[in-house]
Amino acid sequence: MINTKDVIRMKVPYPSISDTLAVKSHMYICKGEDGSDYEFVKCQTLKPYMLMRSIMCHYVDEAADLTRNPFERETRIDCDKLFSSTGVRYDDGLKTTRRPDICQALYDRIIAELEADGYNEIEINEDELLAINSLITKV
Repeated sequence: MINTKDVIRMKVPYPSISDTLAVKSHMYICKGEDGSDYEFVKCQTLKPYMLMRSIMCHYVDEAADLTRNPFERETRIDCDKLFSSTGVRYDDGLKTTRRPDICQALYDRIIAELEADGYNEIEINEDELLAINSLITKV
């Protein structure tokens, strides 16, 4: 079972099933869960172009640190978008292996950044999500 603060690797059909997020797995932090309703924020390796031009308004940059997170490189957590799903089950096999979750202090920073000016909630197409992730099943 995936819980709040857990970090999973999955493919997300956004903006469509053929885009980058759907073709390659990325890390997502579970912001919250309620039964089979989940909310996630996306993580990605911090790249030089992200420092030169701001493509996100709200984000948290986090260094790799096993006492805080499972990241292997400096990571940018996108707090402009919140991905939500309903009626699916995320298998424990999706959890990151170095560490399955983030620390409370990092979670609190993410929540503060999400709440700063709001965010775009993106409802994931569950049928497409299931089609590209074998460890996600319908409830």
